[in-house]
Amino acid sequence: MNSILKVLGPLLKTLPEGSRRFLTGYAVASAALALLDIVALGLVAALLPGLVSGQPMVWPVLGDITEKGLVLPLLIFICLLIVLKGILAVMLLRFATKRFARHEVAIGDRLFAAYLASPWEKRLGRNSAEIVRSVDVGVGITVSGVLMPAMTLFGELGTMVAVVVVLFIAQPLIAIVTMLYLGLVALLLAKVISPRAVAIGRQNREWSNRTAKTLYEALGALKEITLADRGPEVQEQVHGTRTKSALARAGAIQISQIPRYVLETALVVGFALVGGVGLLVGGPAGAVSAIGLFAIAGFRLIPSLTRMQAVQSSVNTSASFARQVIEDIREGDEEMARQSKERPQHDLADAPADIVLQDVSFSYPGAQAPALDRISIRIPAGSHVAFVGSSGAGKSTMVDILLGLLEPTAGHIEVGGERLEFVLTSWRKRIGYVPQEVSLFDASVAQNVALAWDESKVDRERVETALRRAQLLDTLLARDGGIDAVVGERGMALSGGQRQRLGIARALYDNPQVLVMDEATSALDTATEAAVTKAINELHGNVTVITVAHRLATIRHADIVFFMRDGEVAAYGTFDDVVARVPDFAEQAALAGLTPQELAADERSEA
Repeated sequence: MNSILKVLGPLLKTLPEGSRRFLTGYAVASAALALLDIVALGLVAALLPGLVSGQPMVWPVLGDITEKGLVLPLLIFICLLIVLKGILAVMLLRFATKRFARHEVAIGDRLFAAYLASPWEKRLGRNSAEIVRSVDVGVGITVSGVLMPAMTLFGELGTMVAVVVVLFIAQPLIAIVTMLYLGLVALLLAKVISPRAVAIGRQNREWSNRTAKTLYEALGALKEITLADRGPEVQEQVHGTRTKSALARAGAIQISQIPRYVLETALVVGFALVGGVGLLVGGPAGAVSAIGLFAIAGFRLIPSLTRMQAVQSSVNTSASFARQVIEDIREGDEEMARQSKERPQHDLADAPADIVLQDVSFSYPGAQAPALDRISIRIPAGSHVAFVGSSGAGKSTMVDILLGLLEPTAGHIEVGGERLEFVLTSWRKRIGYVPQEVSLFDASVAQNVALAWDESKVDRERVETALRRAQLLDTLLARDGGIDAVVGERGMALSGGQRQRLGIARALYDNPQVLVMDEATSALDTATEAAVTKAINELHGNVTVITVAHRLATIRHADIVFFMRDGEVAAYGTFDDVVARVPDFAEQAALAGLTPQELAADERSEA
């Protein structure tokens, strides 16, 4: 019981306002139904001695019920009470399960909001498959395996109290013997079954997450797996994790069923025990009466004990999922409260703004060296700037810093004279971002461009304008379905270049003031890349364009090129300035045919 309360207490805090009133009412209603058990069982206890001995039964107020022929009507009344309790219990359960479904949605919403609010570097440390499983399956198990079973305990406790009260009134000695005996049985179950259920629950969560992670990763690399003929190896890996996960679930089912058989055996042994006590105290008639009373009490008590132990097992095996959900919600709430208190948000001015980095440094948790080291630069509003350098130089980290996804560990960023952390919400609304790998979902082209799962929220005119800028509209209109064609899972119905251009269109859909392109044209052919670059260059002066590129042709005419090395800006200036100052960059430009001498030679040859 203590383990249930330890999980239930924090879980109740995650529920929306008004939920506690409902749960209190549900618990009270469940316990109130036990009053019908008290009445029914009390009447049986009062009738039983007379029915066993055959002697007249004289009751207060009613008098001699045997002579008045009230025994049969009373037995019918008892049956009706039991039937009435069953009907009311079903009605209560039907109402409650609908409310519990709303609680599941509410918990899932809070958990997902907590993940979205968590710092970016923390999100990078979580596996996507684990997050998906936690938000979906984990929340479902939390409600169906912890919250709902735990709330049924009040009704079962009410039934147990009713039975015990009737036993004490009818035969106190038999009641004491029964309670001591069943208490020992319950103690045995708690010490043997409960710890095992907790361990199985942890194993189930761990191996279920591993299975989901393996499947998620395998499906993401399905083409490579097929070509490399690694299918059997992946199958073996999935087989191994699923086997352990299935064994854990089978163990959970087994452990939940054991108490029923233990209690059924205990009931049989209890007959002998109670009968023996009744024989010693009241002779054969006392033994029959005691066994009869124990049998009637056991008819109500044993099912309640079985269900209570089943609840205990269910909560113990599901507690691992619930604790993870509760902890993630708590951390998310704390992070949102911290951000709201320490960094109240206000809007940026409408005009385009300069971006200024002042001694910005950033280190990933556990890293030996900083990813960015004391960077101070200015990005003028409406300009086109580029970050270049070898892999690992810090370009991607710089992009995440500028997007406001990562927070500098030292220094700060200003946008239009405002500290970024105080205008972060407004800043992100002004940004269009094109990643190296565009993430598409299984919906129409228009929905993917608008990043909208609801078709009614798609502005088709803006979609077509963005696709035209990205040099993709004519291609799509020539295909069946046009912009309403479904792109397939992860955009598999499109080529790599088309997916990348669709990502560019998505970034342009909201008419951003800042466009960040992280290797956004790497999958395009030369002609298409030139056309897209021309369309982006037309934004010059109105939109600040920040480009990360290895293909130097796309940044040849950038206003400022920042050359990064080991987390620092080693040089910056025009393209030609950086070529002149950085031998490594000059070599890359020469290989691409972009040095001033080679460009001049090309112009002479064309002339």
